[in-house]
Amino acid sequence: MPEITYVLDCEALSRAALGNPEMKGRLKDAHRAGIRVVTSSMTLVEAYHGKIRRPVWEWAMSGIVVEPVTKDIADEAIRLLRETGLHGHEYAIDATLAVIANRRSGRTALFTSDADDLGKLCGKRVQVRAL
Repeated sequence: MPEITYVLDCEALSRAALGNPEMKGRLKDAHRAGIRVVTSSMTLVEAYHGKIRRPVWEWAMSGIVVEPVTKDIADEAIRLLRETGLHGHEYAIDATLAVIANRRSGRTALFTSDADDLGKLCGKRVQVRAL
C-alpha cells in the first residue's frame, strides 16, 4: 500500500484547533488509517490565535508531524517563489509548506484555504484540496 501524507496549511490547522467537525473528523480518520499528517513549524506560528483554546490546540497538534524550516527548505522556497512569480511575506510560509509537501514520498494531499497559490507552488505531484 503506498504511503499517504496529508499536509495542513494555516487554515486547516486553525479549523482543527477550533474544533471544526469536518477537520477533526478528517484528522481522526487519517490517524486511524495510518495516514501521516504534516505541517511546518512556521505554519504553527501562523495558525495559532487568541480564539484557540490551548488544550484543543495540544490535542490537534499531538498527531501532527511538525517539520522544521531549515535553510535548505528556505532556499528551495525562494526558488519556487521565483519560478512562480510570487514574492513577499504573503507567500513565504506557503512556499515553505509547498517545499515540505513536494518532498513527501507517495501520495500527498495539501489541505488549504488558498488552493490557487498553493497549487502553483506545489505543481502537479501534490493534490491541493480546497477547504
